Amino acid sequence: MPALILFLTVGLYSVGFSIFLSFFNWSGVNFAETARFVWFDNFKYFLFNGSPVNTGIFYSGLFNNFKIGLFSIMIIIPVSMLIAYVVTNIKRSAAFRTIYFIPMVASGVGVYYVWRGLFGAAGTINSVLSSMGLDILVIKNGMLGDPRTAIIGVIITVIWGGIPGTMILYYAGLANIDNSFYESAEIDGASKFQMLMKITWPLLKPMTIIVLIQQLNGAFQMFENIWVLTGGGPGGATDVVGTLIYKTAFKDGRYGMASAMGWSVFVITLILSIISMRAFKSDTE
Repeated sequence: MPALILFLTVGLYSVGFSIFLSFFNWSGVNFAETARFVWFDNFKYFLFNGSPVNTGIFYSGLFNNFKIGLFSIMIIIPVSMLIAYVVTNIKRSAAFRTIYFIPMVASGVGVYYVWRGLFGAAGTINSVLSSMGLDILVIKNGMLGDPRTAIIGVIITVIWGGIPGTMILYYAGLANIDNSFYESAEIDGASKFQMLMKITWPLLKPMTIIVLIQQLNGAFQMFENIWVLTGGGPGGATDVVGTLIYKTAFKDGRYGMASAMGWSVFVITLILSIISMRAFKSDTE
């Protein structure tokens, strides 16, 4: 009962109120007196050129979400699967699983401050490159301070943080594959690569669906890492929808607009998740 009451009063109420709020213009003070019902104007404002500048900023942030998610997924899935495969075939695998899992249990804010220090103008990466005589690779303002490279720095941190959980999922999937499949394939003369492509990968596709949905959801909900690393800068180069929602609500005082942005991203994420599930459905049945 206490858990149910907490869910109904905090979780469900917050979700319901945010949907309701997305159709209002409200500055956050005295809802009954200051809120104004505006129908779909909030959505039109940033989705359909209701304000060309804000529409451009929103789609630019959405594209950054998509770009971060796409590139991180392309690297996280194969690397995590490879690490999981290696860990399942070595001794003391528990120790290696623990080591690889550390990034996931470390304090997010603390870790991102470390990354910011590494990528800074006078940070470790620039210092090492300079000491090796590779000044041509030194980024004057640091990786996160240059609009051309800031998004690359963000993607690196997302990959670093996303591999541990994905590796554990694939490790669990590999542990559930019956060895008799591999034994039969070996008797038939199949190579390790053929076993990987014909046995391991097809049997891990259900797990891959989970990974895809998790990573897509994480990519479109990210806020903490962007805010700590760059604050959306430089010049909006790393702004994502999460940072735009925060600025719209808590800096501009447009809570209805921020709610509309949030639910728009929810619909986009839901559609992408359904597409991902359908793309793998025929292979997993």
